[in-house]
Amino acid sequence: MNQGRFQRRQVITQACELFERWTGFALRGAAPTRIAETFARRAEALGYDDPLTYVEALQDLSSTAAEPQRLVNLITNGLTAFWRDEPQLLALRSILRNLGASATLERPLQIWCAGVSTGEEAYTVAMIASEENIPADVLGTDVNTEFLSVARRGHYGTWSLRRLDETRRDTFLRPIDEHTYAIAHPDLERVRFDHHNLLHTAPRSRRADMRWDVILCRNVLIYFTPRASATVVGHLADALAFDGYLMLGSSEQIHVEQLNTEGPRLRATRHGEGFLYRRYETKPGQTIEPGAWTLSESALDELLEPPAPEYSGLDETTSDVGLNDTVVDLLETAGEHMRHGELRLAMACLEAATSYDPFVVEGHCLLGQVLDQLDAGHSALKAYQKALFLEPFHWVAAWGAARIYENFGEDDAARRAWRQTLEGLAAKPDPLRHSRVIPRLTGPLDDARQHAHQEAHRALSVVSVL
Repeated sequence: MNQGRFQRRQVITQACELFERWTGFALRGAAPTRIAETFARRAEALGYDDPLTYVEALQDLSSTAAEPQRLVNLITNGLTAFWRDEPQLLALRSILRNLGASATLERPLQIWCAGVSTGEEAYTVAMIASEENIPADVLGTDVNTEFLSVARRGHYGTWSLRRLDETRRDTFLRPIDEHTYAIAHPDLERVRFDHHNLLHTAPRSRRADMRWDVILCRNVLIYFTPRASATVVGHLADALAFDGYLMLGSSEQIHVEQLNTEGPRLRATRHGEGFLYRRYETKPGQTIEPGAWTLSESALDELLEPPAPEYSGLDETTSDVGLNDTVVDLLETAGEHMRHGELRLAMACLEAATSYDPFVVEGHCLLGQVLDQLDAGHSALKAYQKALFLEPFHWVAAWGAARIYENFGEDDAARRAWRQTLEGLAAKPDPLRHSRVIPRLTGPLDDARQHAHQEAHRALSVVSVL
């Protein structure tokens, strides 16, 4: 094995170990091999001699240091929406009614939404509590600092609100412009957001025993390695009040090997179509203990339905893509959906592609294009920023970001993005030389390059005149 290939393997191995140490996440598919490319670009941008020197420098940093946090922000998935997975929300409403009977303004229910992404879930929970007139103190946490900024700001595009009916939307939010709404209800404005890593001890509630009445950790465990998942489940169980409820994603289950033999006992329970876990001792049966299932085989069949595929796309739509298709297949299928104006189907493919392999630049760029067409400008901008983090000279991503900044009236940011567009157009070789889908959507790249060049020069000329 030559020295270059050996160093590349070292970079990949150490980088995967770092991501697991920082977040507990398992990188799947081709993501590990693409790390070498990403780290090579980051090493060059930051002035390191080579990628191995860069990754070795990361070893001495905590996950919250600036550069590790940027990388963590890159690999975490933030696609979500208000009112997601209605059967589970009906179950949540039921348990809030059960627990809310004893809640008061002085002692509100303590609810923790773990892995909250950009905040829609925490606000949804607060909506349900408000509709039931139940005093609730809701905390949303995430490891991604960019997501938390969006959550605290409380501004959402129509794409995030796509599952929210008009009555709820008008009750809890106010329009800012044609495509953006802001949180505007006292019960939602009290929702708090904090940075938290699920590998660490759970945050404390405001109960006397500092535990949580309800914990939601939906569609999060699927990203963790088995070892990290066991750690997280242990922390969640330890943080749950003795009469509390733990809700995972509809396709997630706690298995025997995830239970700490020294930790608290959990039992499975079903509320309608919602599947939950509880901590306190109850009547025999329907109890999950460390080391063995105590459910009968027939009860297990009834309680534990076959899990859904890890990446089933958006709640309301799927695409004709098999489970074994590669990221390339997903991107190409997304491109076909985009060409036919089937934006929600394209989103399903791109969500799967960027979750499965967050180091594919084209996936983030296409995601930005789709979100922009769906009038989700802020989310589109985040997608373009991820593409540019991976490839600073990706002129299509810079071009898309510049247009959004202009629409937002952020002139300084737009000017920087236009300059980045020109820098990307001047880069040799062309950063888009390996793109498979974008050229099919834009037409001949030479024509697209000329258009981007003219638009960037025109925008910068107008700014200089002003």
